[in-house]
Amino acid sequence: MSGTIWVLVADATQARLFSTTGSKEPLLELKDMLHSAGRSKISDLVTDQPGRYSGSGHTGIHGMEDGQDIKNQERDIFAREICALLEKSHRQQRFHRLYLVAPSHMLGAFHKHLGKDVKKRIPEEFDSLLVKLSPAEIRNHLPKYL
Repeated sequence: MSGTIWVLVADATQARLFSTTGSKEPLLELKDMLHSAGRSKISDLVTDQPGRYSGSGHTGIHGMEDGQDIKNQERDIFAREICALLEKSHRQQRFHRLYLVAPSHMLGAFHKHLGKDVKKRIPEEFDSLLVKLSPAEIRNHLPKYL
């Protein structure tokens, strides 16, 4: 575990995990995870109309869930899957430090599901969308000390 640095670069549909041993070393891709449900259209995620109810004292019928809620649920499912991998890897002492690179909505989802021991290994995180870039391009966007 000594000195091994992991960099997780993610969005709501893809996560890439990299390893490096120092600031002048390249990022080596360890894993690429895809969440195909997060890429689906909302209409493909919902097979039926949203639940409906007719509230007392209200006129009309109202939808109980909108498409954005479904997308948020899918993002949360993916974040939980990624965090489970990070938790397991931490228990196996596979990394010493972990950097998170993701849009703010994903960073929030990670914080929701990461345990305190893994959180202690995160010295810094970056609110950026870099998941589609090459490892060298990602490295160029990261601070020189990392």
